[in-house]
This record gives sequence, C-alpha cells and structure tokens, in this order.
Amino acid sequence: MDEERKPIDFKVVAAFAVLIALVLLLPAYWEWIGYKPAPKRPAPTPADTTQVPSTPTATPGSSPAPTATAAIAAPTDTLAGIFIRDSLWSEKTVTVSTPRFEALFSTRGARLVRLVLKDHHYNDPARKGQPIVLLDTLDAAVGAGPRFQFDRPGLDFADAPCRTDQTAITLAKGDSATVRFTAATKSGSEWTIAYTFHGDRHDFDTRLLIPTPWQDGIERELHYGWQGGLWPTEPDPAGDNGEFAALALMGKDLEKISKVDREQPVANLSGLTHWAAVRTKYFVCATIPRTPGEGFRAEGHERPLAFEDKTIPLKRFSAAVRVPLRTGEPIDLSFTVYTGPIDYDVLKRYGVGLEEMVNLGWRWLVRPFALVILWMFQKLYALIPNYGIVIIVFSLLIKAAFHPLTKKQVRSMRRMQALQPKMEKLRERFKSDPQRLNQETMKLYREAGINPLAGCLPLLPQMPIFYALFQVFRTTIELRGAHFAFWLTDLSQKDPYYILPIIMTASMFLQQKLSTKDPKQKMLTYFMPLLFGFMFHNFPAGLNLYWTMYNIFSVIEQVWLIGHPDEETTVTNGEVGSGKILKTNAKG
Repeated sequence: MDEERKPIDFKVVAAFAVLIALVLLLPAYWEWIGYKPAPKRPAPTPADTTQVPSTPTATPGSSPAPTATAAIAAPTDTLAGIFIRDSLWSEKTVTVSTPRFEALFSTRGARLVRLVLKDHHYNDPARKGQPIVLLDTLDAAVGAGPRFQFDRPGLDFADAPCRTDQTAITLAKGDSATVRFTAATKSGSEWTIAYTFHGDRHDFDTRLLIPTPWQDGIERELHYGWQGGLWPTEPDPAGDNGEFAALALMGKDLEKISKVDREQPVANLSGLTHWAAVRTKYFVCATIPRTPGEGFRAEGHERPLAFEDKTIPLKRFSAAVRVPLRTGEPIDLSFTVYTGPIDYDVLKRYGVGLEEMVNLGWRWLVRPFALVILWMFQKLYALIPNYGIVIIVFSLLIKAAFHPLTKKQVRSMRRMQALQPKMEKLRERFKSDPQRLNQETMKLYREAGINPLAGCLPLLPQMPIFYALFQVFRTTIELRGAHFAFWLTDLSQKDPYYILPIIMTASMFLQQKLSTKDPKQKMLTYFMPLLFGFMFHNFPAGLNLYWTMYNIFSVIEQVWLIGHPDEETTVTNGEVGSGKILKTNAKG
C-alpha cells in the first residue's frame, strides 16, 4: 500500500532549525540562565578556609565595607637580609582621593591596601548606595592588589620597609600628582616605586626605579600585576562569580582563564603580552606595561564564601605580565594600572585592546550588531535618561525596520493559503509519486510567483540582532543598576517576580496565533512561547522588556496587516497566477 507523502513545509523546517539552534547554543549560557548543575569539587583545604575573611564584610550584601586600617599585614622577615630595617621605621599610610576613587597605600612594600570606587555603587539592599570596594585591607593581608614578584625565591618586595614624605593627596578633575616610596638595601642601592594619579581617570601609573646596577641577584625576570583576585560586587554573588577570570591580550589573541584547576593552579604563557587583568562581571583591574611584556602568569584558587543559606566556591584569580631583566643594568619599568568599570568606550581609549574583554559575541557576525546597538542605546539615553524607555523605543525602531520584510512574509502566507485548493488536488493526483508531486508543487509556486522561503526571511536578519542584544544586556555596564519603573529597579538583573517573562510568553503566544494559519504548525504555536518563557525567566529584565514590547508591536502590526490587505494579496475565487491575483467573477 502506497503511503502519501506531502511536499516539504519550509516554514516548519525553518522553525525547527531555529529551535535546534537555540538548543545547541543553550549549553553555552546554561550557567548564566541558572540551570547549570552544581560543579563537583573537593572540600576546601584548610589553607583555603583560613583565607576567608571572618568579618561581616566577607558576605556580599550583608554589611558595609571594612575600615581603612584595621588589618594591614603583620611584618615578616623575608627581606631582613636585603633591605635596611632600622628601629625608627614604622608603618604608615598615604591616602589618595580623586573624583573617581579613594586609595590607601602602605609604606610596607608600597602596597595598595584599599581601593574604593566613588562613582559606582552597590545595588543589593544591605549596601545600596555605598561605593564599591574593589580591594580592602583584609585582602592585603593575603597579598592582594598590584604587586611586583621576582624570579629569585624569597625576594618579596611586598614587605619592604619603605619611606615617603607624603600622607594625603586630594586631586580635582584635571589634576595630577605623584607619590614616591623608597627602600634602601644593605648593598647600597635604593628602590623607588612611584605612583602617578590623575583626577579624572580610573587608572594610575606605576614606576619601579633602581638607578644603580643591581648586585643582589634579581635573576632573569619579574612579574607585575594584580594578585589575590576581587570580591563580588553584584546582588547575586554566584552569578558575578561565574564571570570571574584572568585575562591577557597576547599578540592578537585574547587568553582567558575562568576555571580553577586545583591540581595545577598556576599557568604560564609565553609571547608578546599587551596587558593582563583580573575581572568580575562589571569591573576589572588591568596591568598595562609601557613596553609589551613577554609572557602572562595566571593563578586561580577557590575559597568558600557564605551567602544566604549556601556556600559559594569563590574564584580568586591573579594575573601578571612577565618582564625580562638584564643582569647588571639599572631598572626602570613603567606600567599603567586600570581599576574601574568594564566600559567598552573607556577601555578602547587606551589603544591596547582592553575593549576585547567585553564579550559582544562573534567578531564578524554578532559583534558589529552589538556595537551598533550599544551606540544607539547611549545616544537614546542622552535624550531619554531612562533605559527602560530607551529599550521600548529601540524595539519600536527595530519593528519599523523589519516591517517591509514582515509585510512580504504576510503576503507570501496569503498566497500560499490561496494555493491550498490546488495543492490538495496535486496531492490527490500524485499521492503515489512523491517526486512528481514535489516537481509539480515547485512548478505551481513558480507560476504564482511565490518563494516558499519568503515566510522565513524575516527570521534570518533578526537572529544576529537578537544575539547581539543578548550580549549587550549580559555584559555591558550601561544597564547595571538601570531603573525603569515600579518593581524593575535593575534592568541587568532578572525580574524578581517573573511578571515580564509571563507577559512575554503570553504576547508571543498571541503573536504566533495571529501569524500561524497552517494547522500543521499548531503545535509550534504553543511550544515556542513556552520554550522562550522557560529560557527567558532568568534573563535580564531589560532583555525580557525588549522581547515583550517587540511581541506587542508585532501583534499590533499583524492586526493592521489583516485589516489592510493590498491588491496583490486580495484573493478572488482562490486563483493565483504570474505573481499576481487573477481576478475572476462567478461566471468564470
């Protein structure tokens, strides 16, 4: 018995292709969506546990930032045989205040022991409005912050007894100032570390100067970079922790280490190195050598962090640039240390590829769209200082841009509907010859001037734009803490009450109901909205707002098109030919 075979329904194929693409891409964002299984990991070692701060500041969202001088590291004698430490020396601090940040430096090793960003604040309820602390003195106790490390074992400048004649510096916008720390060695040389600050920038310059040839065996190289990682800054530290990484731009390639290897926590890479950095979701501490380095050293560890009723394996990365040294020559090395937001425009101004750490999607497909979207958001925000309204306006602009394609899609659907009587006759006539049926079907399409793929065309340009939006909402700092209205106080976070995902699912169902006429696609009318609702419920509220408004505008568009059919899509007696409707009367 011959089985009837129907011609391929291209719209169904396209819909399932989109579904398969979503399923294949979903694992890449599984953890961010919130459904990644908890990783299997061994219990923290005693060393890990001892590094967890015991004060309330160790739990993000639970208490204010630590005090400035409470826990500066206790002295050690690792350098007693190298640096002169007389009985008159005592540890002091120097405070540097600019419009961008406030920094506290210690004369022990010329270390940065506390760094507060004045122009960025916490968004969680317990610390809302307080400036973000990127580094505190508890971190300094375990060696965090920018730090020189030498190849010679035991040579640790972080404990060098330094001197300075400055105690506090306050800079206004446009001002600059330098703080110098010096340490004398028993061999007669003098080390100088000089920090230069600028009132209107998030960076400072670091210079290591040893004017006389070094005779105490520095060996071949040193590393300079950020040690000890950063603390979470977002209301959900688990999500923030998922973005923690050590990065470096080596040649033209971005190297990224985001997983902690307990067996081999240290990674050394060789090659031209433009910068090295440690990052959270929205903030970064990057080291830029004045002359590109010759390698990248990264180190990663996990430490338990108590948050609410669970423990998070907090990732703590270090990242440093390797710089070669020449024995018997004076040392004069300069670096720029950027400590601030991961802002694409700000990072790009440094001219060394720092903006590469902003993940805006595939370089040649999604990234160009993401950059255009980001530019449009910034320009619209300058006119409308509410990112929620900006998103609504942007969704309307995108809908208007795609209206011609949507109109063509509706026209194609109507022509296909007008052909259904003839299609049924062809199926009946050639039910035992599938190959001939496909040939006659395509012939009928050509005579009617119908492209069976026309109904799928609007989907194609929307896909890179949608993924670009996904990356913009996911990674850029512009939407961090952006308030829209009512309960939507942060468009970069998920809707706490899931109201937008529910509205989005309902609007998508209505839009599918209006645009889908083929009974064979009825299942997709229910399945696709539910799938998107499941995926979107943990997405940023801003992305949910965009997709919801886009669906609502699509429903309005569909209703308008149904009520305003053009001449070419007016069906009379179900006849189609030569790309236009053949108008016939009842007498034929």
